Amino acid sequence: MSRLVAEVRDAAHDYLELVTLETRLTVTMLVRIAIVGVFTALLLVSAWLALLLSAVLGLITVGVSPVLAALLVAGSNLLFALAGWFWIKRLSQWLGWGATQRAIKSAPGGEPQRDAT
Repeated sequence: MSRLVAEVRDAAHDYLELVTLETRLTVTMLVRIAIVGVFTALLLVSAWLALLLSAVLGLITVGVSPVLAALLVAGSNLLFALAGWFWIKRLSQWLGWGATQRAIKSAPGGEPQRDAT
């Protein structure tokens, strides 16, 4: 009986350790997502300002050169914002406590499922 209690206690300890590690990973990913989100928002704002600047320059000037320069700056800012969005999408795959959920769900024999990797 004491062996069963020890095994249950060890299993509970293992699950709690897994939850702790996955929570730490989730918090790290959320902080990264927040930081990338802030930088992406700044890039979008600067792209918007560059687009406004190009519209104003287009109305004020007749030449193509200043407007073209402003549009190039806005386009490059939009590309950087798109790169940030893809980065956030890639970082978000680590959210969700996947290993904990797989460990809690048991295989038909009562053993925790193992990844094939």
